[in-house]
Amino acid sequence: MATKTVSIRMDEDLYRQLCEFSARVYIPVSALISCFAATTVREQRLPFQIAADLFHAPANQAHVAAGIDELEVGGDTVHELIDA
Repeated sequence: MATKTVSIRMDEDLYRQLCEFSARVYIPVSALISCFAATTVREQRLPFQIAADLFHAPANQAHVAAGIDELEVGGDTVHELIDA
């Protein structure tokens, strides 16, 4: 099988941590990256979940701002704490 050399840029501290992990599991960094690539191609997806921080989404920020505006004009209701 022919191989291809790939060059990537990575934060130095992240690379150091990856090397430390690699040593602990006795798998070379290049093999870890190849495993990532093979899994991604085989499954046609990233082998982990990517999630956005929805708190900072524009729609949520608008909802929070509207709630703050309502509270500031006295649109709140005081309720007693209900034990479940």
